[in-house]
Order: sequence, then C-alpha cells, then structure tokens
Amino acid sequence: MGPGTSSRARGTITILVTLVVVLVEFGFLQAVYHMDDHVDVQRAAQARVTGALDAWTPGNDTAAVEEAVRALGTTDTAGAHHLQDLTRTWAGSLDDADLLAVRTANTAIGQGVAHEQAAVDRRAGIILATLLVLVSFGWFVWFRRLVRRHRTMQRELTERQVLDAGERRLLALVQNSADVVAVLEPDSTAMFVSPASRSVLGIEPDDLVGTRFVDTLLPRDVPMFIRMLAASREGDQPVILRTRHADGRELVLEGTLTNLMAEAAVHGWVLTVRDVTDRQALQQELSYQAFHDSLTGLANRQLFTDRLTHALRRRNGATEPLAVLFLDLDDFKHVNDSLGHGIGDRLLVAVAERISGAIREGDTAARLGGDEFAILMEDASIELAHEVAQRLLEALAVPVAVDEHLHSVRASIGMAEAMPGAATGEETLRNADVAMYWAKDRGKSTVAVYEAGLHAEALERMALRGELQRAIRENQLTLHYQPTVDLSSQRITGFEALVRWNHPTRGLLPPLEFIPVAEQSGLIVPLGSWVLETACRAGADMQSDWHQPTMAVNIAAQQLAKPDFVDEVVDVLRRTGMPAERLVLEITESVLLDDMVGTIASLARLRDRGIRVAIDDFGTGYSSLSYLDQLPVDVLKVDKSFVDKVCAGTSDTSLVEAIITMSHSMRLTTIAEGVEQPEQAAWLKHARCSLGQGYLWSRPVELDAARELLLKGTHRGPQPVAALPAAAVDDEGLLRPA
Repeated sequence: MGPGTSSRARGTITILVTLVVVLVEFGFLQAVYHMDDHVDVQRAAQARVTGALDAWTPGNDTAAVEEAVRALGTTDTAGAHHLQDLTRTWAGSLDDADLLAVRTANTAIGQGVAHEQAAVDRRAGIILATLLVLVSFGWFVWFRRLVRRHRTMQRELTERQVLDAGERRLLALVQNSADVVAVLEPDSTAMFVSPASRSVLGIEPDDLVGTRFVDTLLPRDVPMFIRMLAASREGDQPVILRTRHADGRELVLEGTLTNLMAEAAVHGWVLTVRDVTDRQALQQELSYQAFHDSLTGLANRQLFTDRLTHALRRRNGATEPLAVLFLDLDDFKHVNDSLGHGIGDRLLVAVAERISGAIREGDTAARLGGDEFAILMEDASIELAHEVAQRLLEALAVPVAVDEHLHSVRASIGMAEAMPGAATGEETLRNADVAMYWAKDRGKSTVAVYEAGLHAEALERMALRGELQRAIRENQLTLHYQPTVDLSSQRITGFEALVRWNHPTRGLLPPLEFIPVAEQSGLIVPLGSWVLETACRAGADMQSDWHQPTMAVNIAAQQLAKPDFVDEVVDVLRRTGMPAERLVLEITESVLLDDMVGTIASLARLRDRGIRVAIDDFGTGYSSLSYLDQLPVDVLKVDKSFVDKVCAGTSDTSLVEAIITMSHSMRLTTIAEGVEQPEQAAWLKHARCSLGQGYLWSRPVELDAARELLLKGTHRGPQPVAALPAAAVDDEGLLRPA
C-alpha cells in the first residue's frame, strides 16, 4: 500500500469516526431533550384540572372538572386516582368541604409534578455536563494530534526548502510567479517565457518561444509597444497591454518593460506583466456606481445634475426648451415603516422600471435619493412633458406585485421648463421640486407646473419645515390641556393634550399652521413622540389620592405604523410614571382605513397593557359599522359638527342618538366634542352620553391652569366663543389642523 493510499485510508477512517461521534452525541442530546416529556403531559393535565376547578361556579355542571380529572388519571400521575375518588365524592355531594379536599389534592399533585420536573432537570444537567466534559476531552486530544501532524509536515517542508539554493531558488521563483516573465529580442521575439503564461494567457511557454510578442497584442497597442522597444530607454518602463486569452477573452496586462540588453547573462528586454482584467473591471464598476443608483440602476443625483448642466450649456443659442420632472412617491415612508425596507426597495425597483418604460428614448431618468426621482427631457416643451407625466402616473397606478401581494404606488410630479441661458441646472431642479410640493398640496397623485408667481409661497413652506425641525429640537413646542367633564356630576375626569408652537417671531401658532407640513415631511413622528412623553409627564403629575384624571393624546398614522410604537409607548409610561390605565390614545377613522390589519394588531397590544384607545371625530370618516365591534377601542368621540346640531331638531340629532345607543350596546364610553351651550350639554346628558368636552367648561389651557381646574372644577356657563382667536375655535386635536 503506497503513501497516498495510506493517507486516503486514514482520512476516510477519521471522517467515519467523526460521523459516529457526532451521531452518538446527537442521540444523547435527543434522549436528554425528551426526558421530561411525561412530566410535560402531567403538568398540562394538572393545569387543565386547575382551570376547570377555577372556572366552576356553584350551580354549574361538574362534568368539565370530572373529565379533566379522568384525563389526569391517564397520565400515571401520582395521586391522580385518589383525586378521582375525591372528585366523584364531591360531584355527588357538591359540598364545600369536599370541593376543598379536591382542590387540596390537586394542589398536592401540582407540587409533585413540579418536584418531578426539578428532578428530571437535575438528571439532564448531570448528563449534559458529563457529555460536555467527554466531548471537550475528545476534541482536545484530536486537536493535539492535528497540531503535531501539522508541525511534522511543516518541518519536512522547511528541510526540503533549505536544500534549494542559488540559481535553483531564483529559477523556482520565476517559474512559480503568478506574473508572466518574458525575455524579448529587440524585434519582440521571445527567447524565454515563464510557465505563468499557461494560467494567464492560456498558452504553453514553449509555444510562445520563438514568436514575436507583438503578434499576441491587440492591434491598437502594437505601435506603442514597438516604439518602446525602438527607444532603447534605460530602466523600468510601466506598460499596460491588451491581448486575448486562448479562449478568446480580452485581457488587460499591467507590468514593466526593462532594458537589460547590456547584461551579458540576459542580453534582451525583460517584460514582466500580470493580469489586471478583474481589477480594471472593478474600477469601471466603481466608476459606474459613482454615477448610478445602486438599487435601481438609474442615474444618481450627481450624474443627473451634470447632464442637466451640460444640456443647458450645450443648448446655448437653441430655441427649444428642456423640461425637468421631479417625482416623489406619496406616503412611501409609511410603506417602509409598515412593510419593511426590503419590500420598499423592491417597490422602488419596480417604480424605476416603469419610469424607464414610460419616458422617451434619450431622456435621462435618475433616482435622487429615497423615494425621489427626476427625468430630464431635452427638446421638450412643457406640454410634451405633461403628456409624459400623465403617462408616468398611469404606469404607476397599476398595483405592483411583490411576494404575491399587490401594493399600490402613487406619486406627485412637479415640472419645470428651462430655456438656454435663462436658468442654471440647480435652479431648474429646485423649481421642479417646488412644483412637486404644490402637487402634494392639491391632494397628491397629481401633476403641477412651476409658476414663478407662487415660488415665494413654496419657499415659505420649505422654510417652515426647517423651522419646525429646529422647533422640535430646541423645545419651542408647548401643550395646552382641555378638560373632559362627566355630564352627570360636572366633575373633570381627564384632559386632552393639544399642541402649540411658540414661534420666535410669529408668536403662538395653532396646529393648522404647521401640522400639514409635519405630516408631509415626516416630522410628525418626532413631534408626536415629544407630545406623548410631555403629556404623560403632565398626566403623571396630576395623579393624586383625590384625582386620577385621564390624559388623551392624539396619534398620527405615521406613528402607529412604526414597528416599535407599542414599545415606545410602554417605555414612555415607565419613564414618566404615568399609569397605563389613565392614558387614552386617540386615532381617527382614516388611520384605521390606512392599514386595518396592522392597526388592529398594534391597538390590541396597547390595550393588553392597560392603555385605552379612542376613535376621534367619529362619524366624519368612512369606517363601516359592520367591523366596528372588531376594533380594539374603548371610547367613541362624537365630532363637533354633529354636536352643533343636537338642539336644532335635524336628522343629525337622530344620528348622534344612534351613535350613543350603539356605543352603550358595545360597552364603549361616549365623549361629545365641541360642547359650547348648556342646552347641548343637557340634551347629551338626556341622551345618556357619558362625557363632554368643549368651551362650555373650558378652552385649552396651560398646565398650571389645568391643575387649578382639576382642583376647583369648571365653570358651567358658556364662554364667549366669538372672542376667541379664529384659528383656535375649532381646535379638536393634537396632531391635526385646527
């Protein structure tokens, strides 16, 4: 048996032994894992008996308890048969003493099962510890043998290398080099070629010896290489040559050409080259990535801006305009928050493909970042650009299929026209961006054309977005609190937190002035987080032995779509000390319709933690009463528009009565919003509406005033609503316009 056969046999035996050891270990682990299966069955059966006993009430049938006890008896649990005897005795007498005996016996069985579980766990721990010691020792011995064998091989290799010296060492270096080394005559005829030509060029060295090296080069590099040989320059000259592999692939070779004609031992040109084809391809790929979006393959902002600038310069003196389309996906942040960035990225790729298919050949489509895209149309009037924009909206209107689910994608498009010499690329792109925001203001999924006359208004909105971001960061926001009153006792039961902005130059701003901007820009999420924590701190501060008011906070759709929103609320309650049962989160019907399944799941998790949920402005949205009983809510808030008409005798009165009646039947609390007149309060009380909120009792006030109201109570008389600021009269929510 030769050395190779012996080595293979040893390798085979080692593999088989390793497999046997692994299988034995796996068998041990399986046995240990199933050691407590019978205990699990006993524990489940005992728990079932406990549940049946807890569920039994005097006057009910004992069949469920007897069935659970019989099932326990089939598990061979110690004391189970005695428990059956006690159960039969109790079932016949229904005496409390017999029931106590049954419960006592069941408790003893539970303790016995627990002791048995502990014993099994100890045995399993001992077995696992023993197995770990044995396995560790075995692998230690095997590793020592492996190290010893490796050292022996390394020593033998070192001894063989020491035998090589002088010219043999130099020849080995050349022959084993990954670089092709060739000695050429002045006419490029090869006198020597290293074996690396076999791996680099796919050609045997002997086939190259005696041939002209220039014959292997691509034609465009031949003149340059001949000039280098004819120049006879001393020293190393860097070269980049292109040739073909034996299989036809084009190669890029990089190296040096050294003139050693004066060396008697060489008497020729030494060419040393290496294959850099992959490296150059990588450089080209990096260059491509520097100017293209890695996700969609479209041009990026840098390339788009460069092409736009060059188009305006190249078109100097031309009469045809160019157009820029700025496209922004509507509510795409909600897609990322609710479905994940993986689905969002796939939707972006689909959008990019549809954009590329809808534009003209020669137009430049780019992804500027996030969910923003731009299209450059040269030699195009604004009318033609409008046709393309409509084509884009139609293409995007078709739902996108991702993982067998259809997802709707909508976009708002702004367009700007530019004439040569009249605007820069930066100005043109900015104008299209401004127009895009106008399109969103019109209801989204629309097209808007830039108009210079409306530019100042758009810039003001963009500036307001920056100021609002700074306001959140610099704590310029404040909360006012409007009380919720028990219509029967006129006692304050809670407050609703309403946001205001202490603008450094414009004074106190109502929500109407900044909430739409916050919703469009995504600032509604950090703003809502600030409001939630601030309101909870205020609510926790109001709690006492005499007063435990609730604190209602309005929640935006973007907040509820966050995967970690429930954890955020729980963390705020923990940090502020606000009792969970005193917090009420208000959502509108439109929030429910955005993502019914996800919203219900989040609300259910909140209610499981004791937090109450309210539907705000009920009756003004599009929710269906058919699924209202499926929603995890506790409170319905009747919108002010219905409360205003309760004393007018119109059909709206019947609607309010129906809402209140339905709320009672579903065991929900009803709150009437915007109550301003004593007659309205009296009507609502007669209609069995539980709570009211409005200027009849108090307008929204600062925290100190709210504390005073809680202590002293409210004034029942109506307040002069007409004297209030117009922007504050209809203030019914925290994260919505007034």
